[in-house]
Amino acid sequence: MSADGTTITRRGFVAGAGAAAIGAGLAGSIAGCAPSGSKEEEQASGIGQIAYDPEAGDWIPTVCNMCFNACSILAHVIDGVVVELKGNPDSPIGRGHICAKGAAGIMTLYDPNRITKPMKRTNPKKGFDEDPGWEEISWDDAWTEIDGKFKEAAAADPKSIGGSSMVASLNGSTWRGMAMGCSYGASEGFLSDICGAGIHVVENMFTATGNAMPDYQYCRYLIQFGTQAGTATRHGFNMTAERFAKLRSEEGLRLVSFDPHMSAGAEKADLWVPVRPGSDAAAALAMANVLVEKGLIDRDYLIERTNAPALVDPATQRILRAKDTNKALFWDEAANAAKPYDECEKPVLEGDFEVDGVSCRTAFSVYEEHIKDMTPEWAEEITTVPAATLRQIAEEFGNAARSGDTIELDGKTFRHRPAAVDIFSGISRHKHAILSTWSCLMLNVLVGSSNSVGGHLGYAPANHGWKEGNPTAGFAPSIWAEDGFIEGTSFYPATRSSFYDHIRNNDYTPTTMGLMELQPLSEDGHFVHVCQSDPDRYHTTPIKNLFWYACNPIKWWGNADEQAEVFKKMDFVVGCDIYLNDMSLFTDIMLPEACYLERYDVLPQWWLNHRQPGGLDVPWGIEFWQPVVPAKDDAPGYMDIFGEMCYRAGAESNAAFIGTLNGMYRLKEEYALPLDQKLDPEKLIDSIFKSYIDEEHGIDWFREHGVYTRDRAVDEVYIWDSETPGRIPFYWDFMLEAKDKVEAKVAELGIPWETEDYIPLPEWRPGVDFYADDPAYDVFPVYYTNASNTDSWSVENAWLNEVNEGDGATYCIEMNTATAAAKGLASGDEVRLTSTAGYQVEGKLVVTEGIHPECVSSVVGTWDCKSKSMTIAQGKGVNLVSLIPGTTAERLDHVCSAFDQLIRAKIEKIA
Repeated sequence: MSADGTTITRRGFVAGAGAAAIGAGLAGSIAGCAPSGSKEEEQASGIGQIAYDPEAGDWIPTVCNMCFNACSILAHVIDGVVVELKGNPDSPIGRGHICAKGAAGIMTLYDPNRITKPMKRTNPKKGFDEDPGWEEISWDDAWTEIDGKFKEAAAADPKSIGGSSMVASLNGSTWRGMAMGCSYGASEGFLSDICGAGIHVVENMFTATGNAMPDYQYCRYLIQFGTQAGTATRHGFNMTAERFAKLRSEEGLRLVSFDPHMSAGAEKADLWVPVRPGSDAAAALAMANVLVEKGLIDRDYLIERTNAPALVDPATQRILRAKDTNKALFWDEAANAAKPYDECEKPVLEGDFEVDGVSCRTAFSVYEEHIKDMTPEWAEEITTVPAATLRQIAEEFGNAARSGDTIELDGKTFRHRPAAVDIFSGISRHKHAILSTWSCLMLNVLVGSSNSVGGHLGYAPANHGWKEGNPTAGFAPSIWAEDGFIEGTSFYPATRSSFYDHIRNNDYTPTTMGLMELQPLSEDGHFVHVCQSDPDRYHTTPIKNLFWYACNPIKWWGNADEQAEVFKKMDFVVGCDIYLNDMSLFTDIMLPEACYLERYDVLPQWWLNHRQPGGLDVPWGIEFWQPVVPAKDDAPGYMDIFGEMCYRAGAESNAAFIGTLNGMYRLKEEYALPLDQKLDPEKLIDSIFKSYIDEEHGIDWFREHGVYTRDRAVDEVYIWDSETPGRIPFYWDFMLEAKDKVEAKVAELGIPWETEDYIPLPEWRPGVDFYADDPAYDVFPVYYTNASNTDSWSVENAWLNEVNEGDGATYCIEMNTATAAAKGLASGDEVRLTSTAGYQVEGKLVVTEGIHPECVSSVVGTWDCKSKSMTIAQGKGVNLVSLIPGTTAERLDHVCSAFDQLIRAKIEKIA
């Protein structure tokens, strides 16, 4: 929709994309997007006519940013205008595909509602109903005020300065934190609720990377909990969709989906299991019970690749350890004695023993006792899934794992376990997130599929470097010697990540509002949201000065009105985005950023363990993100913005920033950037390419080719051949060490803190609202994602909005047909949801069989834009997240900061 309210549809855009429209600055059509009609209609509207010469112009390689997957694309540019976007067939990153979001990116580029010049608020009142009275200012005036205000705040207390950014630009988010730290000593920040939280922690422990996946080449049986990977969403979606489809159609993979809503994954599954929200762990534990009962486990794997044989003192729940090395003790059947795990010739998996007068038993025996009452019948009461169904799936899964099979790859022998359990944020956005994700992924451990061919693998567990003989960008798991556990590199290839080291050597005294020191098993500082509202309780300094970048933080954490009060209290807020979104209504200065098709980015797939799902059939890829057209009004990209911030902050700040970049990106000495010069983004990118590859593969080579690839080695995908050492934790003894240290610190500081989830074996525990106090609140609002939408900003895209409006469900509230009938509700009714917290949202009802009887649902969950400047997105969709209170500590998992979005509501028809 244009500034005057005129809607731009796909049909109208194609029809109007002739020479005159191109001359006016609009783009041409995207092949295949126009709807079909009669010849008369086509002639009248221009449909079917090509508005430009397909042989003219250039195809320029770059990267998509319509979600965080950063797929490689080609932009067709004619006379300085982008007329078409498509996937880059030469790149493994996207595999030549483009999704609906990517194809619609052209509408974001030419959206007349984009901001391209700095603006300053003239109305001091802030609120959803207030007009900021934006006044255009110069870049110099904007930077002078920003630098002056932040320096003044830093002189008083650097902790009063914070930032906020995340999904729309992961690299930019990192740079934002780095630049503000170098310039003003700021270290605080708000994070989105969408984080995987517990998932990234557990997958790191089990696969040496923060994200994991089923083996899309060899898996034959897959159970998905809370994810649609390979069918609609997830990191690297375009990289997996084709592989997953072929695996199902050509190799007969069976897909079982546990999901309260029949989203794309459940819709395409062989078996959809509508599970009560927040109960996935109970289902998984019940299946584990069946696997153990039926003997469908890999005993050799448990002995050789886990600490299941470790000897545990039942009185303390702690593992017995060698006095000199602190290594875990196993019972050695060959020596009939306890031995350090790496000296044990023939470990015993089950049994009771005595060591130095201490009665003990193996960790696996403790586990058998632990889950003996977690039967399918027990789980049925919690999950609503029939016990027979849970037994069936467990037995299918255990048999499909083919315990004992091996496979030869590249002359090495590997375990072959073609069955996997895959998870994502659907089970992590809850209280007890660590316990839930752990419970589900333990099914892989029991059958021996973690890190096995066909099983559950890390996205990128190891890399030998981008070119043979140049290990600059390489990484590999290390070993925690006390237990032999693998330690990964988390999301940053350059950064070693060891939760065991964090627990052992961490200083538990909090230094920031994220309270990360009290969460040695966390990678997400979500406690900042709670501490901001009650700093005295947690002895923290509230953020009073904020720089938010490429995000909408007022919409990503609980009730929007509640968050509005948080931001109203701040002294000075700076925003940087391409739109005047809801957060801009609480902002003092807005800086524009160039559209992704107008700017550079650096190593878009640098987060290898986050966005690039691997496999032997997926080469490594370095892609080049470059502008394909000049930026409107010379709007800068984030590299220019944060480079300018540090340069204006002074020589010392600039040197710290450039030095950090040199180190973070591992630049070779001959390519390092000079510390006394302002950042040159193109020079940095050129230096990275030459450091990682060689002199010939600099930025000029990438301008033409767009992507550099290298085949993966077998040991970069499968880290455990028969000769490679390494184990994963079956019994989490380290949780008890962490619990003792956390409890001691919070007692010392007088900080209220929950430590009940620090336990050595997984359990299911209910979330805050799992059980009803009031029977009137009898529905669980849940939200899901689809392949056409990304968070709140994508609704502003004219083409995506047209798709959403046309499907009859995306902007509505879905409810089970039978439940709706029992309540006297029907499709088309306007309804109101009221949560147990007293918050309300409204929307139009759509009834469907594809949802759990106790649930209502909507897409994304953070919509209903209030900003009048986003003329397309305003008022569209339902903001289910606004039903949830976001400032109460009881809703946070105190182990990993996951935000519990499980809440009950009552639904009623609006008269």
